[in-house]
Amino acid sequence: MKPETLADVLFPGLNLVVRQAVVADDSLMIDAAGSGPPGTCPQCQHPAARVHSRYLRHIAGLPVGSHRMIVRLRVRRFFCDQDRCRRRTFVEQVAGLTEPRRRSSTAARSAMRAVAVELGGRPGARLCSKLRLYGQRTTILGELTAPPVPARAPRILGIDEFAFRKGRTYGTVLVGIETSRPVDVLPDRETGTVAARLQEHPGAEIVCRDRLMAFAKAIRQAAPDALEVADRWHLPQNLSTAVEKTCRRHRECLRRPAGSEASPPWATPETPLLDRVRQRHAEVNELAATGLSLSAIGRRLQLDRKTVRRYRNKDLAGLLASAQDRGHGVLDPFIEHVQHRFQAGCTSSMQIYREILTLGYTGGYHVVNRYVTVIRKGIAIPARAVTPSPRDITSWIMRPQETLSPADVAQLETVRTACPEIASACDLAREFTDMLRHRRGHLRRDWIQKAELGGPDAISIFADSIRQDLHAVTAGLILPYSSGIVEGHVDRIKTIKRQMYGRASFPLLGARILLQPLDGPAGDSPAGPSRACSEARVGGVRQSEPTTLRGTTRMTTRSASSADAGLKSA
Repeated sequence: MKPETLADVLFPGLNLVVRQAVVADDSLMIDAAGSGPPGTCPQCQHPAARVHSRYLRHIAGLPVGSHRMIVRLRVRRFFCDQDRCRRRTFVEQVAGLTEPRRRSSTAARSAMRAVAVELGGRPGARLCSKLRLYGQRTTILGELTAPPVPARAPRILGIDEFAFRKGRTYGTVLVGIETSRPVDVLPDRETGTVAARLQEHPGAEIVCRDRLMAFAKAIRQAAPDALEVADRWHLPQNLSTAVEKTCRRHRECLRRPAGSEASPPWATPETPLLDRVRQRHAEVNELAATGLSLSAIGRRLQLDRKTVRRYRNKDLAGLLASAQDRGHGVLDPFIEHVQHRFQAGCTSSMQIYREILTLGYTGGYHVVNRYVTVIRKGIAIPARAVTPSPRDITSWIMRPQETLSPADVAQLETVRTACPEIASACDLAREFTDMLRHRRGHLRRDWIQKAELGGPDAISIFADSIRQDLHAVTAGLILPYSSGIVEGHVDRIKTIKRQMYGRASFPLLGARILLQPLDGPAGDSPAGPSRACSEARVGGVRQSEPTTLRGTTRMTTRSASSADAGLKSA
């Protein structure tokens, strides 16, 4: 067996002769020279015949152990003897080691490119320093070049927005659903930009999108024959927002006095606080009618901008109810007991204080005495029942009923009994989520009509938005495609943006988005794209979806063509 030389170990398969290896501090210096045949002119491709000169190049390579490696490479410069060629001389390149005008080896540049894709500039430079790579911030970022955009779009294309600055500026990412790979990044989410991109790169037959109307208009302009599919994740999300609005608007139905059926009626007394609320509401709305901004009104009335906005946007009845519903700190859980004992004839503050101490009260006597004095004056507000928050009620409504605890079921039933509007929103929301989970898209028109005629205002608005986008929503309720893969890439973009701390230009950000690692979040494993396409989390339950049109729950005997025909007829 032929013994291996140092060149075979460090540079296997390269036309290189290693003359000397010296360790100096933390660096390994390699003296080498190219041993391959003369190359060809990079301009005219004519083989070289004469050597012009020789000189040294210093090439940074991959580290060896804990040592940085520097190759002092002696290279030859050749003449180009072709009279028609404008290049007179050129330098030989060692394939697999050097490239023109590069001071790092091919392997080292590949490593730096991988670090740059994962971490970016400054974090990547810190990691390269620990790995003994010669990778400065600008050098690493220079390795990030976006791959070319394919001439034709993927057959199944996903489109979604992402925020450069939330609430202000947005971009658009386009992802191939079948390959789970991003194909392009756009600097905004305008209809014209997306439409121009779809016209320049045709080929999309199915487009999965969220319910942003700018995307819908762009698809109809640039790809009218493409089938639009509204994402199933956004449908329950939009419905959840409508249910929460309903719960907030009708929360006063739940704030009736505890035991109001048996207790005598309480008059709502006038207090300085209520007078101040009325006065501020009138002043704010009077100034707002003149066209002043929130900040200007706040400076004139010496109020915070958020307070001014609340007085401008909320009606007077809601503000007065909120002022009346102010709590009493540690005494709040015992207000009902104090009022009940006072009505029963126990008017001694000390006696009531001793009683609530045995019930777990931890406050002082002066708090009880002050509240009993308020009762004596007749300006106490009746004790209100503890009401769940609108978000909790929405959670109970949107979650599958089998996942609710008995206590949650009981509280939701109490809420439904107290407010018919919330009960109606609950029935409509559960009917819609059941239709969504079991792919009963044929019931969509009946549900829309029922919601628009008898549902709360927020649910009616949601139903009207579905009617305006009925074709895409119907496809989302029937077909197995969704934007789940695109949403995963949007989360990845958020991570990249946080790594770059807002200092990256759009080309650099786009390069990091498109240069997805091979084993990234979406993955290229055989089970990755198909599983991502065939499973989705809808309304808190992971639903298995067939990977073909023939396998849907309501389409077991129908072909994909008949399904598309049904969508077009919708």
